[in-house]
Amino acid sequence: MRHPIHIVKIVWLLLLLLLFLMSVTMTARAAEAVALKQMVKEETPSRTRITLELSDLPKFSTVDSGQRLDLLLSNVQLSPDLHRLPEDERIVKILLAEKKEELQLSILLRRPPKNIITEPKQNPARIMINIYWEANESTRPSVAFRITDMPPRKAGRRAAKFQQESPWKDNWDNFFRNYRTYWQLQLPVNFTLPQLPALVADEESPLWPLQQHADNNMFLSLIQTATALSGLDPQQNYLRDLLVAEAQLRTGSIEGGIARIDALRRQNGSEQTRVEYLTAYGQALQDQPLVAQLTLQQRLSNAEIDQPLLPLVHFLFAETALASGQNQVALEHLQISDLSWPEKLLVPLDMRIADAKAGLGQLEPALAVYQDLLEEPGLFDVYRFSLNRAAFSAFKNKNYQLASRLYRKLIEPLIEGPGDDLLLFAAGLSAYEAGDMGWGMIGLQRATLDRPGSEGGDRAELRLIDQKLIGGGELELAQTVDEYAQLGETSQFRQVREESQFKHALTLYLLGEHQASIEALMRFRRSFGSSSLIREADLLILQQLPTVVRQFIEQGNDLQAVVLAEKNRKLLLRSGFDKNFLRDLATAFDRLGLYERSGRVLLYLFDRSAGKPEQEFIYLPLAQSFSKRKEYQQAGQYARRYLEKFPHGEDSGALFEILLDAFERENRQEDLLAWLGRKDRPSSSALEIRAAYIYWQQRQWQDVIKSLEKVIQSGETLQVKEMALLGEAYYQSDKYRDAVKIYKQLDKDSAFGTQARYRTAQILLRQQRRSEALKLLKQVVETDGNSSWGKLAQDLLIQEQR
Repeated sequence: MRHPIHIVKIVWLLLLLLLFLMSVTMTARAAEAVALKQMVKEETPSRTRITLELSDLPKFSTVDSGQRLDLLLSNVQLSPDLHRLPEDERIVKILLAEKKEELQLSILLRRPPKNIITEPKQNPARIMINIYWEANESTRPSVAFRITDMPPRKAGRRAAKFQQESPWKDNWDNFFRNYRTYWQLQLPVNFTLPQLPALVADEESPLWPLQQHADNNMFLSLIQTATALSGLDPQQNYLRDLLVAEAQLRTGSIEGGIARIDALRRQNGSEQTRVEYLTAYGQALQDQPLVAQLTLQQRLSNAEIDQPLLPLVHFLFAETALASGQNQVALEHLQISDLSWPEKLLVPLDMRIADAKAGLGQLEPALAVYQDLLEEPGLFDVYRFSLNRAAFSAFKNKNYQLASRLYRKLIEPLIEGPGDDLLLFAAGLSAYEAGDMGWGMIGLQRATLDRPGSEGGDRAELRLIDQKLIGGGELELAQTVDEYAQLGETSQFRQVREESQFKHALTLYLLGEHQASIEALMRFRRSFGSSSLIREADLLILQQLPTVVRQFIEQGNDLQAVVLAEKNRKLLLRSGFDKNFLRDLATAFDRLGLYERSGRVLLYLFDRSAGKPEQEFIYLPLAQSFSKRKEYQQAGQYARRYLEKFPHGEDSGALFEILLDAFERENRQEDLLAWLGRKDRPSSSALEIRAAYIYWQQRQWQDVIKSLEKVIQSGETLQVKEMALLGEAYYQSDKYRDAVKIYKQLDKDSAFGTQARYRTAQILLRQQRRSEALKLLKQVVETDGNSSWGKLAQDLLIQEQR
């Protein structure tokens, strides 16, 4: 009888062991994640197939909504060798996100598909995603020219004309010889301190020797003599300190002079105007021209200013204005008609007027004065600021011989300091332009050798490369390609990099390397979008684009041809095409399967005057073009037609914005509100926020709330300003609980916190919570009582406390 029992026990043990082994195996298999090894994409005109190649088939689920497909793969990891698929005219992006035990693959599409079928396959393990498209695609592929900013035909002709008006078109060889950018160099201003009116007239005064020293410009002797004086009364001490302070400023003891002047300023003595004048002079010497201007301005506003010092105050004010780049201000102070200028100040006066005019670009009158002043002995040895402006003005006015002469004075001998590199460069360049080739080349080479890596050194190097190209042939042209490229990458100075990189692209063009030239020009446009050479870059791109597109097509690189045209779509739409280029581009589109779309777009671009077809993608650029010309009625008409025909079209949001603009510009308030109230109107966060502000102006609080709540429901966060708008709408609609929630979030905000606390207090009062409300009102008054909301709080507090 025991044997059956033993047999049962044995069977149970075997079953338990089997279950244990199965659980271990299953756990091991679960722990071993499936690998996503590769993604492959296949295209036909009606279908896009994406195949996921895996090490094993996992569990998966899919969710598709409009233009997005999400595929959730359980226990799948990315292979390190996985190459992600690029975007194209149908797929915007493929996103991969790894979670705890899932891999999410999201595919973003440029337009809604007809159908999506996802199916697993074995041997090998793979998941195939088949995306089917409508045969007659109502939404154009992105790559087939996004023309949302296409200007109207007239503007296109003007833009094309602008491109052709470049002085270098068909004259590129002379670009290297004649194009130049100007440098900016301002040497420090040497501030003028002319002889001041005598302070001591009594020869019996103990201060008379000091006055004599001042009259004879013996200021060191004045300081020495002053130290031996004693037994002076307070007024004599005051005048002595004033003379000594002036002497210290004149002899380089600036800190000592300033300290003495500050003590005199506090005394507010009989010579306060002179004290303030010397104070401003000291501030200017300490490189504080704006502070000096403030000091002088206070004296100029004093109607009792001493007449003898009035011209000196204006003159120093003008010099501080020059030092801070205020050329017009300087000129106004120098040309006051009713001032009686001291005779010794007349030459510096003419010079500073010339400085101001040169700074304002009035080169001819400035140069005439500078040339007259060259005969003044030693003048420009002292006033190097003016000498530099004279030289630069002569260069800009193409008076290269005068510029060379003046720049040579600035570098012989060379005073080391900021800007000396540019002086060396300018001296060499102006000599070269004046026809002194030998001295010019030596000067440029000196700048590169003595100041390598400086702006002057890099500019000199750039000009030496130009000269090599100008004087050479094909070999030198080929050599300069790399030299321009290197300088364009290594220079630390934007203007040098900008000019070098453009010349690199231009040399490639002259060598016939058109693909490389266009690539370089497109990099130039990205790096230097505000450059004055953008017109020339665009012109070179336009000249080479047909050739490069033809080369790509002949090489079978159709996608590259289309992508190149797409990257330059704004330029192409502005400037137009010729027939051969259109045919080449159409060939590339057709080979990529964009048959109907390419025909419509290219035919439309080729001849817009043949009519205005109403295909969906035309409405937006047309409406935008009218808006840009401020023809809002026409813009609104095109927007209305589109929205009535394609209420849920791809461009409906942008065209609805244009329609709203048109209504607002034409003050058509009823139409504006009617379209905003349509149930099928486009909706986006930006549109709803705009609608909220429009409703706010009409005091339609419920509509404000409805619009802003849509934004919140979309998952976006309102900005502080819109939160305040929503809170106020809740308050005006007696939705106090919702309003308080908003106001709590705004409580600490610097712009809207006071309003939030005031409104909260009002709500508390209405809820019969008087003590809390009064406490909050007191807080508002204490922290921000001067603001408009604070004053309202103060009024309400007084009213409630009565």
